[in-house]
Amino acid sequence: MSTTETRPEPAADRFARRVRVPLPDVAAFGPVTARRMRRAVAVYAAVWLLGSLPGWLGAGAGPTAFGLGLVIPGGGFAFAGSVTFTVLTLAVFLLALVVWWFAGPVVLPPLVWVVSAGLAVLAVDPTDVVGGARVGVPAIAAGLLLLAYVVHRVRHVAHRRTRTRVNAELADVDFVISGPPRLASDLPVAESTPDDLAHLRYALDMALQPIDRFDGFTILDQYREAAIRYQLTALCNGVAMSQFTRTPAFSGYVAEAQRNAIEKVLQRKVWGYWAAENLWGNLSTNRDPLDTDENIMLSGWHGTMVGAYSVLNDDRYSRPGALTYRWSDDEAYAHDFHALAGQIHRSMTDSDYALIPCEPNWIYTVCNTFGINTLLAHDAVHGTRYFADVRDRLHHSYEHEFLRPDGRIVGVRARHLGLSWNFWAGAAVQLNTAFWLHAGFPDLAQRTWWLLRERELTTDGGHPALPARLVSRLDPGNYTLGRDTLGLIGITMAGREVGDEDAAVAAAAALAEREPVEERHGARRYADSSPLVNFYGILGRFGRRSGLRDLFGHGAVPTTWRQGPRLAEAAYPDVLVARAVTDGHALDLVLRPGDGPVRTVLGVDRLVPGRTYTSLGTATDTVTADEHGHALLEVDLGDRHEVRLH
Repeated sequence: MSTTETRPEPAADRFARRVRVPLPDVAAFGPVTARRMRRAVAVYAAVWLLGSLPGWLGAGAGPTAFGLGLVIPGGGFAFAGSVTFTVLTLAVFLLALVVWWFAGPVVLPPLVWVVSAGLAVLAVDPTDVVGGARVGVPAIAAGLLLLAYVVHRVRHVAHRRTRTRVNAELADVDFVISGPPRLASDLPVAESTPDDLAHLRYALDMALQPIDRFDGFTILDQYREAAIRYQLTALCNGVAMSQFTRTPAFSGYVAEAQRNAIEKVLQRKVWGYWAAENLWGNLSTNRDPLDTDENIMLSGWHGTMVGAYSVLNDDRYSRPGALTYRWSDDEAYAHDFHALAGQIHRSMTDSDYALIPCEPNWIYTVCNTFGINTLLAHDAVHGTRYFADVRDRLHHSYEHEFLRPDGRIVGVRARHLGLSWNFWAGAAVQLNTAFWLHAGFPDLAQRTWWLLRERELTTDGGHPALPARLVSRLDPGNYTLGRDTLGLIGITMAGREVGDEDAAVAAAAALAEREPVEERHGARRYADSSPLVNFYGILGRFGRRSGLRDLFGHGAVPTTWRQGPRLAEAAYPDVLVARAVTDGHALDLVLRPGDGPVRTVLGVDRLVPGRTYTSLGTATDTVTADEHGHALLEVDLGDRHEVRLH
């Protein structure tokens, strides 16, 4: 572990400690990455040599064209003297690489490479060739590799100089790592504002439609960031966070919304992409989405939804077959929460990186944080030690395989080649990773946030902003360019989670001032942003310091919350629950009408059977629980209204 100088925090900050987190001494490539790259270079060196030999030995035009086409895409056409087909081949090959990254068809780039070499044989005229290509094509290929290595070394040296400067600053920086809460009083339960409730209604309206309906969701592709499963994950986790920080003593429609989102993922429309991706990425016809070690983009993301619900509500998804991915009436794959967590744990244990691919070949650091949170939630609910088993290896990998010397997290790496690229290490990637990483590795998350705040975030009109780059203006939920709305939302999410409330409040103020809002039937959304971005906005809106860490990392639902009186039923959208909390004996509610004044009936459960309770803010002064511990309360709602049952 890279943390040093652990010191006790004052007792008032519940088992917290202060740590210093210097940047590690990172090699040019981590040990696993270096092995992967050496193997890749060795294989290419063999291909380069075999492809160059026909030209060097004076073989015929056909073998030479084919060989040079293997040395570099388009090399055979260069030998044939066709500039057009040389450039076209390179363009098609680059496009194949992009598609491979976008959707995982691992066979596409080598297929384009080999087929183009074969086509060069058909195009070459033995009487009209470029003789210099016999030496020039291999030389260019070798030169490009050498240039890439030199550029990397130069940048690595610059990053190490940055590391030295950063560590000099970090030597005086303490990060506060919170421990588990001791009492319910350690967990603040705030009251939602009318604006909070209006934005929450947008998510609730989307989630509470029938399971097989996806009205209002973005339907583009199921392979990248706009996929439905990512929208559902953000929606479900946003609603779960609202329950955790505002209404822990309310199940009702907030629990139903989470269940609906979880069960929508089981629809073939959402998870069926895996059949194609597994076929063209792993050459496998197996459609079971959990019978693989390369699908954390489903198991991890779905796992956080199930994990949050299980911590806050009940363990129904741990029952056999509770999560059944149905392909057709005759084909289904019966799983449960244990299977989700077990698949992630098994894959991380077997992976030499510890981190595992989101899709065939590509390992994303942010996707793996969802796997980590799934393990943490399963451990909290079921007492397993899945995360403890892999914690040290994961920490080492984040620090030495997926970290640049200057402290930037490497967002993606090719599992088999070890390659990455610089643009996937921008501020947006750092923000999201810092937020989702905080539950499992608060030291790394808080250091990442500190680096962002000190070196990346700028000020625009008095408000925080990401660097003015193209990627900062991208809405990943619909692939359109606009303002840095998601960046501001990311600041609210990560800032609140790590305890930088000033930055979070400033970003929230910028959103309130700048973003046009659309309102329909009392539900508000940022009009110019995708559902995905709006759902993340809800997660940021309802977050708090260590909210994610308490929910996933500690499973912090006190016994008083689990056993005390609970609001179990409230009509939606007639009743909006702004606050609901229990001390184990009494129930305190703050309610607002959703569509004008209304007399409504509330259902309360987990009361002592047969006991009479004093009821304030209701039509009657007392209520007696039935033999099942249930009771009904009549309430007149006109504006903000408090109810107390004790």
